[in-house]
Amino acid sequence: MKILAIDASTIAASAAIMDEDKLHGEIFTDYKLKHSEKLLVMVDSLLKNLRMDIGEIDAFAVCNGPGSFTGLRIALATAKGFAIAQKKPIVTVSTLDCLAHSVYCYDQFICPILDAQRHQVYSALYKREKENLIKILEEGAYDIDAWAQELKKTAGSSKILFLGDATLRYFEHFSQALPEEARLAMASIRMPRACYAASIALEKIKTGEVQDAFTAMPNYIRLPQAEENIKTKD
Repeated sequence: MKILAIDASTIAASAAIMDEDKLHGEIFTDYKLKHSEKLLVMVDSLLKNLRMDIGEIDAFAVCNGPGSFTGLRIALATAKGFAIAQKKPIVTVSTLDCLAHSVYCYDQFICPILDAQRHQVYSALYKREKENLIKILEEGAYDIDAWAQELKKTAGSSKILFLGDATLRYFEHFSQALPEEARLAMASIRMPRACYAASIALEKIKTGEVQDAFTAMPNYIRLPQAEENIKTKD
């Protein structure tokens, strides 16, 4: 089964085509252009480079959040457009799961963090047990000081590997709060990658966790600021 996965949940964007046996190709970029300018171009280029037709794709995977509200909407709209045109299913993948899934051969804690603004991060805590990735603390929007305390309470003296776009802004804060525990992931896995979303999607398809263009929704975790302001006024 061939999966076309796309991600635009952070400033980076990527597209990948994968099946159960191999990663056929991937394009990743984290430089200048807006998602609306590059995502469709990336998919088109990937298909052309592989000499593959969009009709050969069996399902579409997309990181549906948390992350950039604009990026999530662009990626989900793109996946829905493909799914409707090709009459194929969609598989949504958590951006945090996608990030954590990229870490192999690490038997301590994995903590993806995405910038949620307002002194907050979108985050969760994971740990690998052999081949299984276990979610220890659930996804949420956390104040960085409170989250550091929760990580210390849960992980104790174990090492915690941080990755995600919020490491650019907040890793120093976490390394000061957790001087013996905090570690920074290498740059090559620090941002979400569509190939890992595709890998998760293939597993989800086996258990029937598929959606369509009408049921696939973004996972913002919290309301956009404009909607929160409206609710406050009400």
